[in-house]
Amino acid sequence: MKILVLSEMTIYPEIKKICEDKGFAVDKKIVIKIEPMPNGYPPDNMQYDVVIFQSKNAVIHSKRFWGNIKKQKPAVYCLGKYTCCVIKEKIGVDATYPKDESSSENLIKIINETMQQTGGYSKKYVIFSGLGGREIIGEMLRKNNQSVYHSNIYNRREDETIRITENDLDEKNTNYIMVSSRFALKVFLNKTSKFIKKYKAVYIIPNKRVIDKIDGITSSIIINNLNKASYYIDAILNHEQ
Repeated sequence: MKILVLSEMTIYPEIKKICEDKGFAVDKKIVIKIEPMPNGYPPDNMQYDVVIFQSKNAVIHSKRFWGNIKKQKPAVYCLGKYTCCVIKEKIGVDATYPKDESSSENLIKIINETMQQTGGYSKKYVIFSGLGGREIIGEMLRKNNQSVYHSNIYNRREDETIRITENDLDEKNTNYIMVSSRFALKVFLNKTSKFIKKYKAVYIIPNKRVIDKIDGITSSIIINNLNKASYYIDAILNHEQ
């Protein structure tokens, strides 16, 4: 079998080590690149009560605003454990995130509960995200009469320098494609469109939304991306049996 990782993962070094120890083939092909959007920042004098980071890249590329966040001391939310760790490392503050599954829907539940506890009075939210990212959180907040400033501070593009050939896949055994976003998956399918159907592929994804209504996906394993590297390998081995 072959494990091919398409998205940046904090736990990739651990996954790689486990695979090497067990003699499994593993490779990483990051098919998208991140480009900062310096004009996407909120105004420097903006006042706000809550900050929401929709990804690790949203934290990394909001660097110019870190000092402002420390000064204003807003409530901070994010989608998952690893983004929370980046927030703590870079900004030095704690963030609230869904403990069961990393998703916008689960974060909405947490924010909704907080709004109900505080009587639902209007607050000012800043959402840091990538251009073209999901806007479901902002839509929910606006429906509840909250003030929302959406800050798109980076863009995702196909990395055209990354090539994926048939040599990157296992011809005789199952290929486990680990991918965390729809955009990265679509880029992969486009890069491999001439040959991917010849190979047995199982897609390791964080939720069903990643593969929803995408043609050519016949098998997938959903793994909450809060899990450790060993959990991923165990799930793959169970699938092999």
